[in-house]
Amino acid sequence: MKRILLVVLAAALFAPLGATPGGGESCDALVAESEKLWMNNDFDASDRKIEEAMKICPGRAELYWRKARNEFDRIETMPRDKKPPKEELVKRYEGMEELALKCMELEPDNGDCYLWKSVGQGRRGTTQGILSSLGEIKSLEKNLLKAEELAPTYRSEDGAANSLGDIYNALGQYYRVLPEWLCVFGLKQIFGSCGDLEKSVEYQRKAAAREPQRIEYAKELGVSLICYGQKRDEPDKIEEGKKILKALQDYPEIKSYDKIDKEQSLMVAADPSLACGYSRDAQQEQSKDAYDKQK
Repeated sequence: MKRILLVVLAAALFAPLGATPGGGESCDALVAESEKLWMNNDFDASDRKIEEAMKICPGRAELYWRKARNEFDRIETMPRDKKPPKEELVKRYEGMEELALKCMELEPDNGDCYLWKSVGQGRRGTTQGILSSLGEIKSLEKNLLKAEELAPTYRSEDGAANSLGDIYNALGQYYRVLPEWLCVFGLKQIFGSCGDLEKSVEYQRKAAAREPQRIEYAKELGVSLICYGQKRDEPDKIEEGKKILKALQDYPEIKSYDKIDKEQSLMVAADPSLACGYSRDAQQEQSKDAYDKQK
């Protein structure tokens, strides 16, 4: 019996570095294959590798946010006029949120889980309409700020994903699309959050600094600057935003929807009035009058 225990102990001590129980090495290989397929914009094939890994190591949290990311990119690649009906989109975003919640359950301190919960929730909100989703804005902000606090370090090899940059980008969009009129006393107490264009520009600058050639980050920075310039009557900010939107036309396309972002950047540069309510999936109604009418 003593000899058997010694053999088991020796096997544990001298096991190859990186070997993990429950098929860890196999999962590592499948995740690596999934990542390569994702970088090649083959989201269906990437999903198949993730699903294989889930059978081997279902308790691995990152598998769930990666699957949510595939679904997001699959939808974002569609032009606005080619997307499924609103009801179907809402269900798909809810599916993303469920995957992210599973990720959070398995690894409560994983910032990527909170990021993708926020992305699903945010896209569901812009699909339903921001003014119809005000009851959830506080929880969305809370999840995004928690993701920022946890400061995940993941970055894809090609820079098409940068977790902290993506969090900054999401926060910048959040504080721009959410109306500032919600900040008045009474409404902020009811809804728990409100727009903030200073924060929007600040977060988008931080995102762009992390990946200077990332089309999405540059686009959102330009849009936030144009919105800020109009609301604060600062024409220099509008011009800075337009300059960024035009300059990014020469950036290399990496992500599956970079072409769409280039086209929409020119759209906003040509019509700055679109900036504050701009979202890749649908233009957002932000006015207080529209909110009052739907009550």
